[in-house]
Amino acid sequence: MTLTIVLVFLFAIASCAATRENPRADASSSASSYLFSASFDYTTGKEVIQDRSSANPQVATQQQQSVIERIDFIGNRRVRSDTLKARIFSRPGDVYNEETLRRDFQALWNTQFFEDVKLRVEDSPNRADGKIIIFEVKERPQIRRIRYDGIHSVSESDILDRFKERKVGLSVESQFDPTKIKKAEVVLKELLGEHGRQFAKVTPQYERIASSNAVILVFKIEEGPKVKVGKIKFTGNHAFSDRKLIRAMRHDRPYSIPLYFWYIAVLTKTYDRQKLSEDLEVGVRGLYRDNGYFKVSVGEPILENIDTEGYRLGVPLVAGHSHGKAVNITIPIEEGERYRMGTLKIVSADPDKALSLKVDALKGAFPLKQGDIFSTEKVRKALETYGKIYGEYGFIDFTPEPDTEIDEDKKIINLTLKFDEQKQYFVRRIDFSGNTTTRDKVIRRELAIDEGQLFNKRLWEMSILRLNQLDYFDKIEADKAAEIKRNNKDGTVDINLKLKEKGKQSIGLQGGVSGLAGSFIGLTYQTNNFLGLGETLTFSAQFGDLSRSFLFGFTEPYLFDRPISSGFTIFSSRYKFDQARQAALFSGQAVSINPQFVQNYNQDSTGFTVFASYPVRKLSFTRVALNYGLTRTNITAFNDASKLLFTQVQFRSIAGPSALNGIVSSTIMPSISYNTVNNPINATGGKSYYYSLAFSGGPLGGNVNSITNVFDWKYYHPVNKRRNVLGFHASGAFITGYGGGEPPPYSRFYMGGESDIRGFDIRSITPVTFIPVKTTQQFTYTCNTCLNGFGQPTQRTIGLPVLGYTITFPGGDTQGFGNVEYRIPIVGSTVQAVLFFDGGTNGILRKGALRLDPTGFKNLTDPLNGFPDAPNLTQQLSIARGTNFRLRGSTGIEFVVQLPIIQAPFRIYYAYNVHRLHSQIIAPPNFIEPSLICDRQHDGLPACAAGVQLGYYPTQLPDVFNNDMKPILQQLLLNPGSLNYFEPARTFRFTVSRTF
Repeated sequence: MTLTIVLVFLFAIASCAATRENPRADASSSASSYLFSASFDYTTGKEVIQDRSSANPQVATQQQQSVIERIDFIGNRRVRSDTLKARIFSRPGDVYNEETLRRDFQALWNTQFFEDVKLRVEDSPNRADGKIIIFEVKERPQIRRIRYDGIHSVSESDILDRFKERKVGLSVESQFDPTKIKKAEVVLKELLGEHGRQFAKVTPQYERIASSNAVILVFKIEEGPKVKVGKIKFTGNHAFSDRKLIRAMRHDRPYSIPLYFWYIAVLTKTYDRQKLSEDLEVGVRGLYRDNGYFKVSVGEPILENIDTEGYRLGVPLVAGHSHGKAVNITIPIEEGERYRMGTLKIVSADPDKALSLKVDALKGAFPLKQGDIFSTEKVRKALETYGKIYGEYGFIDFTPEPDTEIDEDKKIINLTLKFDEQKQYFVRRIDFSGNTTTRDKVIRRELAIDEGQLFNKRLWEMSILRLNQLDYFDKIEADKAAEIKRNNKDGTVDINLKLKEKGKQSIGLQGGVSGLAGSFIGLTYQTNNFLGLGETLTFSAQFGDLSRSFLFGFTEPYLFDRPISSGFTIFSSRYKFDQARQAALFSGQAVSINPQFVQNYNQDSTGFTVFASYPVRKLSFTRVALNYGLTRTNITAFNDASKLLFTQVQFRSIAGPSALNGIVSSTIMPSISYNTVNNPINATGGKSYYYSLAFSGGPLGGNVNSITNVFDWKYYHPVNKRRNVLGFHASGAFITGYGGGEPPPYSRFYMGGESDIRGFDIRSITPVTFIPVKTTQQFTYTCNTCLNGFGQPTQRTIGLPVLGYTITFPGGDTQGFGNVEYRIPIVGSTVQAVLFFDGGTNGILRKGALRLDPTGFKNLTDPLNGFPDAPNLTQQLSIARGTNFRLRGSTGIEFVVQLPIIQAPFRIYYAYNVHRLHSQIIAPPNFIEPSLICDRQHDGLPACAAGVQLGYYPTQLPDVFNNDMKPILQQLLLNPGSLNYFEPARTFRFTVSRTF
């Protein structure tokens, strides 16, 4: 019994062991059933390929007796089976051959569609010699997201742009491709190296997304320290100092503050080996070759990596220490000898053909004379000049070839220029593309060359400039926008000008708070290519608590298909001139003047202008123009001081209350202008002149007689390899009256604001003058001797005549200002930084024109009701000291953003006023006839005349005078009117416009 139990137990153990061994055998059998297998190891980035095909020739002979019954694919989802069948060579019905299957397997693996491919063969259950070929595949995952962890030096958009530029082909929703990922890794390291991260480490990783065959691709980035340019040294240089050579290295020289003979280094630049090579060739070697050292040799730089320690952000003790790396650069130079210009020969590249142009004239255009220091830069510019000269005669494929012959004994370089003129071309056809709205004739009329004429390159560039001045299209570049097809047989060219239209609508917004204009908001709408015919419609409106204006205008650039630009404007405006309020806003505090002594009036103007201009010649940028305008202005005065400004100041022959209404100005204005500025808003080159002479009144009618002269000049010069722009602007104007009249106050000149001197408030720069005003000081007292019907004392009032002075801003008759700007593009022409300086002055040159009206002056000096004995009371008005032609200056920085939607420049600027007025303006003392108030104490009151003991009121009403009148009179006579004229030291403002 015991033996039986033991045998059963041993049998059970053996059975369990056999059962455990069977799965292993099955697995081994399953693995061996795969003929070929391949997989990609994402951890190591390597492929694992296994080949279990038979190498026995006898077995191969047996295989050839079998036939492929069918081919199946298992595991493919995105890639169709028909697509995979097209990739392999075997077909159902073919003879079974393992060598052919090996090729099929390799072709399928090379598609890069799969991360795992297995090929197994099964016997067919239907026929004895049949084989079933099964490809088991696992598709590569899709990249659902790409993440860049640890990136700080560059943005993701910079990375994507570089991937696109280098054609990496890695993007979201693309398949996981190790080859592309490796290429992306290399490109990333290169991009980081350009930003000073030469020691950056880039490690691609991936994260599986659950329940999907997708991954998140992660580039783990360790940027490491930024490598800066350290010390730059030169060896072997004698002609130029290290400082000058460093300044020639545009990419590697430090950011610095330039002085007259020196510069102060501020920040070092990021090291980039490619940019260093460019600096050595273009900067250092170019500097030597431009100064006669034709054989200079710039050796391979010696680089030394060093560790650095400094302060974060360059601020000591605040931001802490930082550790980094730098590269010290030592550049060996062999200067060689200095050469001068020898003989110049200009010959034809074809010995059988003479040059079309005269050789002597061509030599006259060469900048170097015999004996001059040889300069490769001047030779290069000369070749460009010859290209332009030949381009004017249709030789658009002209090619100059310089050949140098060095005379070592005389240290001269003999230069031979071989000119390959090639064929001369005429224009057969000019077409345009991209002008979806603008009519062809609008473009064609701006061209300086016509079909059938000789192709003149200079006239073609002039045509491009004229098209750019229209501002209908994005900037047109002559060498890029024009597609020129040559017909070498006929010697003709077909030109296709590719254009990209701008938005026709332009919307300008502006707003803010101004001392003279109050709070305001403005809107300007303009369509500069109405119906594609080039017409311009303009509507502008501005609303504020102190001003309101409307304008509507229309311009036809080609009237009757002739180059006559004509149009009209209709306008209406209201301006509230509340001097007390404006002065308070402007100075930041209340003014200390009697409210009746300041200006407070409304100015309402309506009118229209018509104009026409015509070019002097078709190929010229000079135009003459004629304008006519008619304006009617009404003044609504709210106090006596405002009435006096228009009734007592002599600006026209009419005096009295009627002077406030019906001020009619009829003006004709001829002008002449010259303009080669290449863009009206973001100019990068060109210049313009403008002069006008406006004549009002006389035979034209109206009651304003004036003559106005205006001159304006602009110049734009590209600098720093044409990357930046230096702009200059100057303007001057003078206005005068004739025939006994003078310009009205609102026609005179006021400066300040974003259109001339940016740091000052709008219309705040003007001389200050004083207008004498007759007023009455009221006194009320109780008369004890004057009893009413009840026997009670009554109240009596005394009106004492007082000559006061109103402080007012009459405007100048002469103004002049200038602007200098250094424009630095930050994002193309979309975003710019501008350093600026504005300066100018405004004043009254013809002081004799600032006079009281004869009627008003007569009233003030009338012996019965006036002040005949007032000192310094003359018809000529006085000007406050320090306000006439006082120089104002403003400097600062502004940022300009070209808004793409509204096609207008939005800018924010900060200005510091280096020259400003900051003082209290005191009016002349008030005057009261001494015979009325004089006494013997001389305590602020005027003295009595000889033989007079007391004035009228001290004699007649001694108690009232001493107790009630005298304190007020002392205050009135000892404290004349004053104005705290404090112009701001700094200004921060935004607007939608350009100064020039």
